[in-house]
Amino acid sequence: MKKFMICAVSVAGLLIAFSLSGQEKPEADSEGATPAYNEDVLPLLRKYCVGCHNPDDQEGGLDLSTFSSLMRGGTTGSVVTAGHAELSRLVRVLDGRSRPSMPPEENEAPSTQEIGVIQKWIDGGARAPDGTAPAVTLVTPSIQPSGEVRQPISSMAILSRDRGRSLVAVARSQGVTLKSLDGRKKVRQFQPDEGVINSVCFSSDGRLLVTGGGETGLFGEAIVWDPQSGRKKATLRGHRDSLFGVALDPTGRLLATAGYDRMLVIWDLEKGEPIHQIKGHNGSIHDLAFHPGGQMVATASDDRTVKLWDVASGERLDTLNQSLKELYCLAISPDGKMLAAGGVDHRIRVWRLGEDGKGTTHPLVYSVFAHQAAILKLAYSFDGTVLVSSAEDSQVKTWNAGTMTLRRTLPRQSDWVTAIATGADGQLLLGQLDGAIVTASTTGAASGAKDRLGFSEPLGLVSYGQQPAVDAIEKTEEQEPNDDPARATPLELPAVARGKVFTEGEAATDVDLYRFSASKGDQWVIETRAARDKSELDSKLEILFADGRPVPRLLLRAVRDSEVEFRPISSDQRGARLKNYEEMLLNEYVFINGEVIKHFRQRRGPDSESLFYPEDGNRHTFFDTTARSHPLGQLCYVVTPFPLGTILPDNGLPVFTVNYENDDDGQRTLGRDSRITFISPGDGDYLVRVKDVRGFDGEKFDYQLVVRRPHPDFSISVQGMNPQVNAGNGKSFSVKAVRSDGFNGPIRVDIESLPPGFQVTSPLVIQAGHHVARGVIHAPPGTPEPDASNWATSKLTATAMVAGTEVVKPAGTLGTIKLAAGPS
Repeated sequence: MKKFMICAVSVAGLLIAFSLSGQEKPEADSEGATPAYNEDVLPLLRKYCVGCHNPDDQEGGLDLSTFSSLMRGGTTGSVVTAGHAELSRLVRVLDGRSRPSMPPEENEAPSTQEIGVIQKWIDGGARAPDGTAPAVTLVTPSIQPSGEVRQPISSMAILSRDRGRSLVAVARSQGVTLKSLDGRKKVRQFQPDEGVINSVCFSSDGRLLVTGGGETGLFGEAIVWDPQSGRKKATLRGHRDSLFGVALDPTGRLLATAGYDRMLVIWDLEKGEPIHQIKGHNGSIHDLAFHPGGQMVATASDDRTVKLWDVASGERLDTLNQSLKELYCLAISPDGKMLAAGGVDHRIRVWRLGEDGKGTTHPLVYSVFAHQAAILKLAYSFDGTVLVSSAEDSQVKTWNAGTMTLRRTLPRQSDWVTAIATGADGQLLLGQLDGAIVTASTTGAASGAKDRLGFSEPLGLVSYGQQPAVDAIEKTEEQEPNDDPARATPLELPAVARGKVFTEGEAATDVDLYRFSASKGDQWVIETRAARDKSELDSKLEILFADGRPVPRLLLRAVRDSEVEFRPISSDQRGARLKNYEEMLLNEYVFINGEVIKHFRQRRGPDSESLFYPEDGNRHTFFDTTARSHPLGQLCYVVTPFPLGTILPDNGLPVFTVNYENDDDGQRTLGRDSRITFISPGDGDYLVRVKDVRGFDGEKFDYQLVVRRPHPDFSISVQGMNPQVNAGNGKSFSVKAVRSDGFNGPIRVDIESLPPGFQVTSPLVIQAGHHVARGVIHAPPGTPEPDASNWATSKLTATAMVAGTEVVKPAGTLGTIKLAAGPS
């Protein structure tokens, strides 16, 4: 529907009217009195024109909402030529003699008689109005309810007082009720003369109560009340449409108001005047809050942003633009360190604020998929340890504010919770769209995964001491047929089995099963040797219970969704362009169609890629999942791992179960061969299933199946050996770790015994989970040139704690170190 169809309730242009007095009314002509501007012309302009030609939407640079702006004309010049209606562009576009004709097609057009009124007014001299323009009223149908109707609750605020005499202000559309917190005693009623109320707040000392609202399409209004006497202290109008939010600063001297007209206004309450009228959003502002320090105001808008504003200057401090859809609500923690916002994309995002609420950067700390529908309200508890959220799924949830982990999901409410108020001692009030008020608490035991941030495997490396070499283990021959659990080939661990995925004469593709026994907590490394021996088998390994069911390994809780964009990614590719990359933090796991990878480096912009571990080479996978190719548009998720059996309340995103299975070794050291680190979940028998991942078999599909104890370890190599260091300069080098069997701890590399005068970065630390550390060897001015007696004396020593034992081992040398001429 075009704007001309809704001009009667258009936001812009309906409030501004100039009062110009001292004008004499024209004499009546032969056909009757000349039409008057206020009484005859302005109503027609409002009906047909002002929807597109108003202060906020001046199509063609033309504003027809007031007499002065009408006479000023637009970008093409004047539209009214006093005394000459036939020359006036306003008339000519209305009767179709000039293009483009107005109003646009499919919109109601003025009748010939109505155009005639405007013509007569112009021919009569286009006289200015005498008196104030008539008020605009909103005409709505009267609908009588069939039964008892409770007004929806739009906002609530708790005023905590000494001796437990706390009060709550409950805002409904027609007024605010002030009553005791237990609801037994009604203290006072506050009701505006016109319009509705959408928001309410108290000053920090309880001496002021402010309501915000107005009339949709007509005006926005904030009223300051004395809560003790119920007396109205001030009425502030500075918006062209209804207010959605009001907030008082900590001193109670400043008031911030915002609403549908996209304006933020900061008022001086002592003077009753606006200090700043800020128009910085491209959509309506649904919520706002003062920083506890009072120097900053935050606003949340339909334009998908949170903006931070300096109170003193009115300037924008920052725009937080990570949200994907419209924002409905925000809250600032009581200590002023965190800001949370939510809206239509179902997520709660939390940003870290500067010490004084200012600063140039405010990093995104959390982005949590919180509800299955748009989030309506957010509120921090009185002590700031809990964040409460409500949404259009009629759910209310409490979150540990410091970690954004779910504490509790309250029983589903009877309707949307459109107001949340928190007070001292864990007080929590929930106001609903159906008018009901529910009492709850922010305290109490958390359900599900309280404060559990997940875990990383293995659950603790185990050292099994000296183990026999794989080549020394007696070989077990596959015993066909072994395609089903009842006929699995038995193994005594450790074991090496030799087999072939091929059974002559069978119609079905061959698979091989092996049975072994394990105790709870036993750790075994199970791998194939096939492709490395030029076999045609592309193996896949699966660990099963004795009855053939897959053995689950862990749960992956999806916390944010994404998808592959720009182009598909191959199984070898280390980087990818994923949507919502601004919300992907370093070291987070990402689940893509069965593959789990880990975030190494965030995208540096829309035209770059996110990189995944390791630092170089093909990407690694985690939890023994297998690297795969993924098409454009493939859905993926940021996930958090949890142990099996963890109760994970529904957050609207999937929970994935990862089983013990593998196609290609996740660390990319075995080529197409498979490897699984198995931790036995209980005492009993288990099966290993070997098959070709493509479903093939044949005479040349030979393999060895190795089941051995893990031997967590590492080795170190040096890249950049034999440096020739320019005099007075330096040369870089790096130390690289090859890790095995789950060892991911930090490794310290000490470097000593360099030729005289040379300096080197020492120690170097390869951080936990990383593979490379870089250093520099430096030759300060005056360094003597090494000779054969000392140029190869350097020594590297690596130290790490592996499975609770300190391991110290030689790590090579820097090779031959020579001095080169100074740089040019």
